[in-house]
Amino acid sequence: MVLIFLLKTFYFRIIMFFRHWYVDSFYVIWGWLQGRVRGLEKNLALRLNLRFIFVPLYQEYNVYGYVLGFIFRTLRIFFGGILYLFVFLVALAAYLVWAAVPIFFVYKALVPGSESGSWLKDLIEIKLP
Repeated sequence: MVLIFLLKTFYFRIIMFFRHWYVDSFYVIWGWLQGRVRGLEKNLALRLNLRFIFVPLYQEYNVYGYVLGFIFRTLRIFFGGILYLFVFLVALAAYLVWAAVPIFFVYKALVPGSESGSWLKDLIEIKLP
C-alpha cells in the first residue's frame, strides 16, 4: 500500500515538474513578451503608423506633407518591425534554452562517456578534426 502511494506520488511529481517547467514557463515568457510589445507599441505606435501611412504629417496637406509623412512613417514602421522581431527572437531563444536544460541534464546523466571532465568545458569546447 505504501509502495503504491510512493509510486503514485513519484509519478505525479514528475508530471507536475514537466508541467511547471514547460507550460508555466511558457506563460511567464509569453507575459514578458506581451509586456515588452505593449511598451514598444506605446512608444513606437506601429499600428497607428500603419493606419495613417498615407495621411500627411502634421496635417500639412501639400506635396511635402504627403511625401515626408509617408517616408517618416515607413521608416518608423520598418525599424519598429525590426525591434519587434528582435524582442520576439529574444523571448523565443530564452524559452528554447529553458526548455533544453532538462534534456541536457538527462543526456549528461544517461549517456555513457558524457560525464568525463567538466560538462561546461565540454559544452563550450570546439573540437577540430
